[in-house]
Amino acid sequence: AYSIASAPSASPNSVELCILIDTYWVEEGGIRFGLTCDMLRKMHPGDHLRCRIKPGSMEPPSHDQQVVCVGIGSGLAPHMGFLRERVHAVTVLGKEVATFSLYFGNRFERREFLYSDELKKYAVEHSSWFKLHTAFSRDTIGKKVYVQDLVAITDDAFVNLFSNPGMLYVCGNRNLPQPLRNSLKTCYERLCTDGDHNAEAVVEDLFVHGRAQQEVW
Repeated sequence: AYSIASAPSASPNSVELCILIDTYWVEEGGIRFGLTCDMLRKMHPGDHLRCRIKPGSMEPPSHDQQVVCVGIGSGLAPHMGFLRERVHAVTVLGKEVATFSLYFGNRFERREFLYSDELKKYAVEHSSWFKLHTAFSRDTIGKKVYVQDLVAITDDAFVNLFSNPGMLYVCGNRNLPQPLRNSLKTCYERLCTDGDHNAEAVVEDLFVHGRAQQEVW
């Protein structure tokens, strides 16, 4: 389910997948591809495929919930589904929605900024409720910036998650969750003014009460 980038409300008759083509080298020499992703890579328009959708661990947010999404690489997929659903609710159904902050990261902006045109368009047309933050770690030599770094220095997490009962969604490789937690603590400690600086407990509370959900591999 974490590969689905479409929203059922916006495109009820189709399912869009965002998939990384897994590649690796073998001792015998040569490059190999992941089995399923390679099969999909070789398909053509009009080909048929039998499949089923396996439910993921992420529960979609309601329209009145603030949202912070953090994704790297193809981990952007479920966040695109949530965002597209919200855009559909605003533009087609005329609903009011809460704020939505998306942090997306990859290595190179020029060739790995997935859905760049669509996301930039949403950032302009829906600026009253949608904020886009991007980090491309290999674009600047000697200075690597990751999505978790942006979470630490911006206010979105504090406003949406700590000052309001918003939802946090995380999707990417297994190296993301712990640095992200550290950045959430940094963000809280930087902006908290009520004297309660037990950031560890505050961040842990998000996960204990189901307000932080993640799919990592």
